Amino acid sequence: MARTKQTARKTLQIPNLLDTVKAKVYKRRTPKPKKEIARSGKPRGEPRDGCEVLIGYPGSWDHTIYETIDHKNAAHLFRHQSSFNKMKMWSLEGECARVREYVENSGLYNVVVNYVITYDKVAVSSFCERYYGEVDTFQLPFCEMAVTPDDAEQILGMQVEGKSTNDKFNKSLGWDEIYVLTRNLFGWDKETTDGLFVPGTKYPNKEFKLVEIREMYVDTLTKEKVDGLSDMECRYTAAGYLLYVLASVVFPDIKGNRVSANLLQLLDSLEDVNKFYWGMAIVAVLNGQFSQASRERTSQINENLTLLQVWIFDHFPSLFKDNEDVKLNPKWSNCSPTGTLYLFTGSQKKEQTNAFI
Repeated sequence: MARTKQTARKTLQIPNLLDTVKAKVYKRRTPKPKKEIARSGKPRGEPRDGCEVLIGYPGSWDHTIYETIDHKNAAHLFRHQSSFNKMKMWSLEGECARVREYVENSGLYNVVVNYVITYDKVAVSSFCERYYGEVDTFQLPFCEMAVTPDDAEQILGMQVEGKSTNDKFNKSLGWDEIYVLTRNLFGWDKETTDGLFVPGTKYPNKEFKLVEIREMYVDTLTKEKVDGLSDMECRYTAAGYLLYVLASVVFPDIKGNRVSANLLQLLDSLEDVNKFYWGMAIVAVLNGQFSQASRERTSQINENLTLLQVWIFDHFPSLFKDNEDVKLNPKWSNCSPTGTLYLFTGSQKKEQTNAFI
C-alpha cells in the first residue's frame, strides 16, 4: 500500500516538474526589445534576425554562452608545431620522377605545394579567441563566419568530393593489422617494424618517428643516379613521403616528431589515396581544433593552420595591407589556389598588444 501511495505521489509530481522545466526554459528565451518607431513607421535599427541572437540581451542563450569562463577570459597567443619547417626538410624536388608521379597522383600534392606560408601567431590567435564550438562559427561584431569545404578547395586545392576517410579508418588497430600494413606499404618485416616503434613505458607505442622515416627514404634522386632504384623501392619511398605529409601537413598534432600507425590505413593502397575528399577531412578536424583552442586553458593549437591563416587574409585584406610582415607573392598566378598568395616574413614572437582586433 505504501508503494502505491508513493507511486501515486510521484505521478502527481511529474506535471509540476515539467511546468518547472518549461518555466526555466521560457526565462532563458530572448526578450523582445522595445522598438523605437521611425518617421517611416518601421522599427528603427532592428536587424534581419528579429533580435533573436544578439548578445546584448542578458536572457538570451548566446549571451549565456558568451559569459562562460572559456569565452570571456580566453585571450592568449597559441604555440604551434612548425609544419612548414618539416616540409622544407623533405622537399619533393629531391625525389626521382617515379616518386613524384606517385605523389602528384595521390590527391595530396596540392596541399604540399600550397603549404608554404609560415605561421602568423597573431592572426590565428585573434580569430581562435572568437570561435564558438557550440555553433562552429567565428562570432564577429557584424556577423558569424566559418571555414567551409569550399575554402579548403580554393585555398589548398584539396578535393571535396569522394570517399570519406572514416570509411576504412580504425582508431584501435591491432598489432597484426599494423604488421600487414607496414609490409604492404614499406616492405618491412615484423622485426623491422618493431624496431621502428617509439618505445613506451612497458610496451612500444603504435607510433613512428618522422625523422627516421625521412632519413630512410629521402633523396631518391641521388640514390637513383648512384645505385639505381627498383619500382618497389620508389613505391615504398612514395608511401613514406605521403605518411610524412599526413602527419606534418594534413593532420598535424601535438605529437610533433611522431606519427600514429593508424594513418597507414589511409595509404593502403596508394592507388586509392586520391579517392578520399581530403578537403572535407581537413575542415572537420580543424573545426575540432578551433573548439579546443577557444577554451581558456588551451595554450597550443595544431592542424592545418594555413587554411585558417589564408582564409583570414582572403576575407579581411585590411589585416595584411598595412602589415609589414605579410607580403603578396609575386610568383602567384590567378589559376592557382590562394595558399601561396601570401608570404609571412616576420617573426612569430609577437606580443598580445600587437593583436589585430
